[in-house]
Amino acid sequence: MAHAESPLRTAGPPELSGELLARVRAGGADSDAERNPDREILAEMGRRGLMRILVPEELGGLGRHPGEFIEFTHRVSYEHPSTGWVAMTCNEEAEIFAAHLEPETVASFYAEYTDVVIAGSGVPRGIVSQVDGGWNVNGRWTFVSGCTGADWWVVANVVEGTQPKKVCHVLVPADPSFIEDTWHTVGLRGTGSHDVVLDDCFVPADRAAVVENYSLPKPNEHPFYRLPSGLRFPFPKTGVASGIARRAIDEFAALADTKTPLFASSKLAGRPDAHAAMARAEALLGAGRAFVADQLDELWTTASAAGEVTSQQHARARLACSWSVQNCIEAVETLVTAAGSTANFTASPLGGLLNDVRAVAGHFMVGSYQIDTAGRVLLGQDSGDRNF
Repeated sequence: MAHAESPLRTAGPPELSGELLARVRAGGADSDAERNPDREILAEMGRRGLMRILVPEELGGLGRHPGEFIEFTHRVSYEHPSTGWVAMTCNEEAEIFAAHLEPETVASFYAEYTDVVIAGSGVPRGIVSQVDGGWNVNGRWTFVSGCTGADWWVVANVVEGTQPKKVCHVLVPADPSFIEDTWHTVGLRGTGSHDVVLDDCFVPADRAAVVENYSLPKPNEHPFYRLPSGLRFPFPKTGVASGIARRAIDEFAALADTKTPLFASSKLAGRPDAHAAMARAEALLGAGRAFVADQLDELWTTASAAGEVTSQQHARARLACSWSVQNCIEAVETLVTAAGSTANFTASPLGGLLNDVRAVAGHFMVGSYQIDTAGRVLLGQDSGDRNF
């Protein structure tokens, strides 16, 4: 049961001001047109600590509850979905960096680079081989959201010749010459999720960490790092989707008060189909958010007590995240249909919001097929997915 004091019910981190949110919205159109995030917005978030929300305090982060992080992504995504997505993924990459590299390395790094923005990819797309003093890295990483606005990248690699495979996370300075312009999309256009290509890149040993493939992070007292990756990464995506759905609801309400449909004698707000669409959208969004909050509270209680997450808990949590995202998509689709032809024009944000929320579900951690996988586990069958 989600409690009233749950951070998921709050307004988000106090470092996130109304002034910064206004800047996020104001720069959204330019960001989408350029297909890249606003570097100044990301830098300001870095200066406020909002790019290391989940990094423990003792390592230089804010060390906040993941519910507060979800609310952060919700509020930023409400103003501009692509900025919300990048802020979410950059926080995730900072969490990967802090979870796997040595604590002394992480703490000294954040002491030196107090406003740093880290992008990257936790999918092991590269190959590393050990050389004198460090590692030689080669690979291509797709969907590196925010790579054009970051100061550093953290990317995952397979250690050459290991069986079973070992994974090496490396931290490298961001270099525009290593980015290939591949992000040409209709949804989440402003994320700049281009490819990053490294060719014989040397990484010092203290900027790398080798772990067992699909393993938990190194031992850590912070409850969040006791969760497997399959539970650390789906939850934040729900904040992006819910922020988009909430914005769509508000945009539809404003439209309904001003639009008189063709051949109608009253505003859209007076039509039964608009009433049904609004009610359905609110119910879908609220139900998904509540399901996520309940499961997160249960997991946090388990992790805080250093308990082991059961397969049933894992399945319900993953189900909640994917179901919540699907609910958000359905909510926006319902509103776009009820809005009529207006939603088809670029002057209305509704069509763009639908493209954005659909793109969220493109991430494998919250894809619709994860619902079926969760169902298999809940019926006592093997998930067939190593992320479970």
